[in-house]
Amino acid sequence: MLAAVLIAAQLILRAYVLARGNFYWDDVAFIGRASGPLPDARLWWADYDGHLMPGALLTAGLLTALAPLSWPVAAASLLVLQAVASLAMLRALVVLAGRRLLVLVPFAFYLFSPLTVPAFAWWAAGLNALPMQIGLAVAVAETVRFVRTRSRLAFGLSLAGYVGGLLFFEKALVVPFVAFAAVAVGRAVRARERPVRSTLRRGAPLWGAYAAITALWLVLYAATAHPRPGDHTVWFTGHALSRSLHSVLAPAALGGPWTWYRVNPGPPIVVPSLVVTVIGALAVCGVLVVTAWRSPRALWAWGAAAAYFVVSLAPVYWLRSSALSSLLLPLSLRYFPDFAAVLALAGGLVATARVVPPAQRVRRVRPALAAERFAAPLAVAVTVGFVVSGSVSTVRFAHIWHANPTATYLANLRAGARVYAGTTVLDDEVDGRIMSKLAYPDNRLSAVLDRVRPRPDFEEYAPEPILVDPSGRFLPGRVTRVRSVQPGPIAGCGFRVDEYRPTVLSYEGRLNFWDWVVQLNYLASGAGRISITQDGIGQTVTVPVQRGPHTLYVRVAGAGYGLRAQAITPGLIVCVSGGPVGLLVPR
Repeated sequence: MLAAVLIAAQLILRAYVLARGNFYWDDVAFIGRASGPLPDARLWWADYDGHLMPGALLTAGLLTALAPLSWPVAAASLLVLQAVASLAMLRALVVLAGRRLLVLVPFAFYLFSPLTVPAFAWWAAGLNALPMQIGLAVAVAETVRFVRTRSRLAFGLSLAGYVGGLLFFEKALVVPFVAFAAVAVGRAVRARERPVRSTLRRGAPLWGAYAAITALWLVLYAATAHPRPGDHTVWFTGHALSRSLHSVLAPAALGGPWTWYRVNPGPPIVVPSLVVTVIGALAVCGVLVVTAWRSPRALWAWGAAAAYFVVSLAPVYWLRSSALSSLLLPLSLRYFPDFAAVLALAGGLVATARVVPPAQRVRRVRPALAAERFAAPLAVAVTVGFVVSGSVSTVRFAHIWHANPTATYLANLRAGARVYAGTTVLDDEVDGRIMSKLAYPDNRLSAVLDRVRPRPDFEEYAPEPILVDPSGRFLPGRVTRVRSVQPGPIAGCGFRVDEYRPTVLSYEGRLNFWDWVVQLNYLASGAGRISITQDGIGQTVTVPVQRGPHTLYVRVAGAGYGLRAQAITPGLIVCVSGGPVGLLVPR
């Protein structure tokens, strides 16, 4: 009953965070990738910023197809995943420690720790982190059950939890090691003989299956994903780990942090405080001292969690290190949700530890017994305090998280799509504050709005210069004059474009490489198609022309001293006169 109340309170709090949030950064790239055909596995079994996560991309694609640009639907998916993750963690703790009230202490830590909040609120990160937490909890619980009972069902569910986590986040490769540690450390804290050797022997079939899946996944990852290049440094990795300890984990021991800061388009980050760090470090020391006093063997559980902290985070910081990496990286808390789950599991193992009798702890039995009488009320007070503290931190995070320009941008984009439905509009990239240009081609307007109905027809050409401004509004535009297509050598025609040979529509000077827009003023002998490319370097664009005089706006990326044009349609002749070449800006 108490566990159900805690889960309900957590979900209400998380629903508030989602109500204050919206799509952010990689979320829009996930939506853009959903523009392709969903059955096409090449879109999902593909590299995404060094990650292999087909489950996350496919889930985002299905939800986008179901409800394009709908934050309530995306938020509902996060809330459902969180509910499943919380239930899976509760079951894992019960399997590890049995049905005892003490289990609610680490469970409350997992439910209300701010370590899990930033990744939850961010749809793209949540589709990584939450399935991994579910897979971790399921695999740990079923691995423990298999070692105890040799159940075939437990064997299958263990592997299902592992594979499910891998499909959403390659970091789930740590799951078998956590499962092994849960069994071995559980035997060690209960003073079993040879815990590691017995764990290896009794779980041998499962360890072999875990190893086979791991090897197969590493082959798939090596063939598919491409980790971010850079000058990876031990210096950055060490400093990032150090900052994670004193600026993240120390406040987390108190249910913090309580202060967040944000500069868009970056995510909210923790504001470090020396006072909070010191108090948090003292709290951690207090937990270790009490653990050692009650059961020295239980320190194995905290030691295993500390080892997980280093082993799981050091490779991440190493791969993310480069000349442009910032030591603010750990302060976003994006890389800590799984560690919060591991800490909760470690707390469950501590609850199962063999307790040293009070008479063996101190010389005088009476003070020890008195301390035992206050242990339960103290545990309740600490848990309640942590829940309140974590809730305050979460609410403050939600306030900062709300300051997000993506919501307004996408709302304006969708409204404009209805107004210009059926109109041919120049395709362009989403504003750089909404999504990185490195996400190309998923950051194209045509990709982001692909599932929206009604919407414009996005092409590399358009009869009218319509653009989308930085706030997502569709506006009439004009082409600035950086260079111009010259009047041409033929009187009454300018440049003659036909099918026989390419014609260079020269500029008055060289044009450097960029994504340029050309105002093409032409007179065509009939309807047909011509190809256009920059004379120096660039991609070829094929555009339609109509009989008679017209103006067409064409996006031609590249560099050179002019445009190289040629008719594709046999017998077509097009006369092109002067026109500006530059950027598309509001009229």
